[in-house]
Amino acid sequence: MKLYPLFFFIFLAIAGCKDKPKPVANSIPRPTVSPDGNRIAFPDTVMMRSFTTQPTRSETIRTDFAAPGHVAAMVLKSSENPAERLVLFDDPSLSNNYTAILQHRINIQTERGNLERVKDLQAHGAASGKEVIEAQTQLANEEAAIISDEATLKLAGFDPEELRRARPNTILVVCEIPENQFGAITKGLPCTLNFTSFPNERFAGRIDNVNDYVDNTTRQIKLRISVPNPDGRLKAGMFATVGFGVTEGKFMTVSRDAVVTVQGRDYVFVQTGQQAIERRAVQLGQQRNDRIVVLGGLRENESVVVVNTLQLKGLSFGY
Repeated sequence: MKLYPLFFFIFLAIAGCKDKPKPVANSIPRPTVSPDGNRIAFPDTVMMRSFTTQPTRSETIRTDFAAPGHVAAMVLKSSENPAERLVLFDDPSLSNNYTAILQHRINIQTERGNLERVKDLQAHGAASGKEVIEAQTQLANEEAAIISDEATLKLAGFDPEELRRARPNTILVVCEIPENQFGAITKGLPCTLNFTSFPNERFAGRIDNVNDYVDNTTRQIKLRISVPNPDGRLKAGMFATVGFGVTEGKFMTVSRDAVVTVQGRDYVFVQTGQQAIERRAVQLGQQRNDRIVVLGGLRENESVVVVNTLQLKGLSFGY
């Protein structure tokens, strides 16, 4: 029996197997996340389909308006000078500013008296023009210095003149409200405070001051609120929630499914392009049914992700 034909066919089969191309394993496309986690870019629109969005919208609702705050200062009576107020700030730099203002006031009175004395001496030929100029310069320097320190305090929500007249045994709470709530807030408005240290108690306060500017970055306005503290239980640095009563108006809302919370802060994810999503920190108000009031961080008609937000949370924060 001849085996040549059989070996020939086996050889062709082996050669055919060698020439057959091997399948290439393509890598699975993955989204790209920015180093800070704020931006997520997807490689194609197919992956984006799993993230359903809804537009933010404004609607007329009735809600209790509240804002976070903290005890920024305590006002006590000075044991050394009863006419002055001892103000204990939670920020040491503000304490330095306030102390410097008090010293500048003393220096200004001294320099004014010195200037009048030098002018009088000049009028009688006992002082030169140079001495008058030096006295004027010293006074101008003190006045310029006090303006700088006063501006620093006002940016933090404090008026130096009002601090000098503040009632002893009082705490001063500073909180920030969104620009879109400013119309409902006025000086003298009563409010209710709930402190983290005393969760079952409510404290009555009153708005003493509304700042004259809006923060360019956060679009927030600072308020200063005075609260009686006769027993000294409330301390500088304590956190509080300030309630401003019930208001009715048009508020921006999002679905509650859009919100994720990480380390006490609230976030939503906004679709900014066909294949791009941006993480956005938001300030939230009260929840009404399945919608939550958004006080800051979003604009009208932005597309907010409402499905698979936990997946985006994991990508954004690295979980």
